[in-house]
Amino acid sequence: MAQTTRHPAAVPPHTTGLREFVFGPFRLNLTERSLRRHGIPVPLGARAYDLLVILVQRAGQVVRHDELIAHVWADVSVSPGTPRVHLSALRKSLGCRPDRVQYIINVPGRGYCFVAPVVMAGAPEQHHAAVGETGAIPRDPTSPVTGEAVPGQTSTGRPGRGAAAGLHKARQTSLGSALEPTDAEQFLAKPNTAHGQAAGRLSQRQGLVTETGRRGERGTSNQRIIHDGDNPEMVRRRQAISAAIALLTSVAADANLTTVRAEAPLQSSRTVTHHRTTTVDGIEMFYREAGPADGPVVLLLHGFPTSSHMFRNLIPLLADRWRVIAPDYPGFGQSAMPDRASFAYTFDRYGELVGTLLDQLGVRRYAMYVMDYGAPVGWRLALGRPDSVTGLIVQNGNAYEEGLQAFWDPIRAYWADNSPVRRDALRFLVAPETTRFQYTDGVRDISRIAPDNWVHDQALLDRPGNAEIQLDLFYDYRTNLPLYPRIQAWLRRERPPTLIVWGANDTIFPAEGAHPFMRDLPEAEMHLLDTGHFALEDKLDVMAPMIRDFLDRKSDPR
Repeated sequence: MAQTTRHPAAVPPHTTGLREFVFGPFRLNLTERSLRRHGIPVPLGARAYDLLVILVQRAGQVVRHDELIAHVWADVSVSPGTPRVHLSALRKSLGCRPDRVQYIINVPGRGYCFVAPVVMAGAPEQHHAAVGETGAIPRDPTSPVTGEAVPGQTSTGRPGRGAAAGLHKARQTSLGSALEPTDAEQFLAKPNTAHGQAAGRLSQRQGLVTETGRRGERGTSNQRIIHDGDNPEMVRRRQAISAAIALLTSVAADANLTTVRAEAPLQSSRTVTHHRTTTVDGIEMFYREAGPADGPVVLLLHGFPTSSHMFRNLIPLLADRWRVIAPDYPGFGQSAMPDRASFAYTFDRYGELVGTLLDQLGVRRYAMYVMDYGAPVGWRLALGRPDSVTGLIVQNGNAYEEGLQAFWDPIRAYWADNSPVRRDALRFLVAPETTRFQYTDGVRDISRIAPDNWVHDQALLDRPGNAEIQLDLFYDYRTNLPLYPRIQAWLRRERPPTLIVWGANDTIFPAEGAHPFMRDLPEAEMHLLDTGHFALEDKLDVMAPMIRDFLDRKSDPR
């Protein structure tokens, strides 16, 4: 493993003697090494607990990656990416989601910060860290809390715009240069400079005062007006915002870049992806949806070990015309993970649930993108609703015996002998190394693949009980093979317009599984791409135009 430089993890002196911290519905007790939510214990791994302790003790400050490693893995050498996996699981345990209060945020290039209000048992009020009140991310991550607003958070503690960029509220541009209020005032007070002129134009457009103490003049209805009676601090912050935006505008102009008018929307409302949850047969199912409500439907069915997350970049590229729907199966992504004792984790059940979801959404006909596990789910939909499929996009999704090569040998052995020994022999398939392998194997330039993919997937695989769910599904995959003749007969009978776009270097579903489709669909279009299993991560720029062109020409929109 990679060696890591160790630095002591500095903890603010006023927190070292405290034994309990309270934030939201949680109580973190250092004596008991426990975390409780509304009095109910929250199960945490030892590493995740230690990460939470240091982040809470330094609430409002950025804790660097090397500091986290030194504090939590002091006795071992680990790779720099190790904390990400455990932090993802920790966030899940805390209920961190985009539509809820965020407890832990990533400050790109710097580290992590605990941003929720924290009450330290027995501590004076000035030591409480609260988002929008006293919590902060200081410019120096080892300095005391400064009282600045945490980037990307509003005074209510909800995420605000710019969280991903880690911007100091009204203080720092996305170029990373700190902008003090006095700098902003000087910046705005120089009308003869290019920056000053840009700031003046922007300020006039937004109805902002550009000279200290000057009364604002009323503008149009969408302009912001500043009057003499406004809070001086708010005036100063607005000026700083104006200066920062003007600086960015000027830099873009200097670089001969095309700038966007401030009032113009950056994204059409049709191409915005909505993240929704609904109840299907008593199970909470998450799905992504975008595009016109009356548009032809494209159903995106994900593979293992990912979720609809794999389609996050493709969805907006289709949503200008098509209604795009991408569900997460139970046990994957953001859908519920019911107990195995009460829910059958089978491809039959997945097909039923996705079909019911489509019924609830009023979808009767759709083009279908199937990949990996998405293929057996999609095939069940097609067999149950043979007239519903208006077109097929097949990406490393199998329907032929030829497609199951050497990778599947240990899984076939498990099918033949459903014993604990055979089951345990497959646990490597849910290990971090295998998850990363699925994204990088067969890819020529792995710098094109965001590590967030396998970190995101592994955090979900590491949830208590999820490995057993995946092993159940590995065993149930055997039920797909008897369906292959029926699927092939459906293909020959219905002859759905089909685009086969396949990562030719995939070890799991190699190209041997792509060619047989042409036997049953001689008019299909097949493209073998020089990439691996998760082809969209590497070849989106190639695949998206192919998919759009195919849907335009071949998919029946009715």
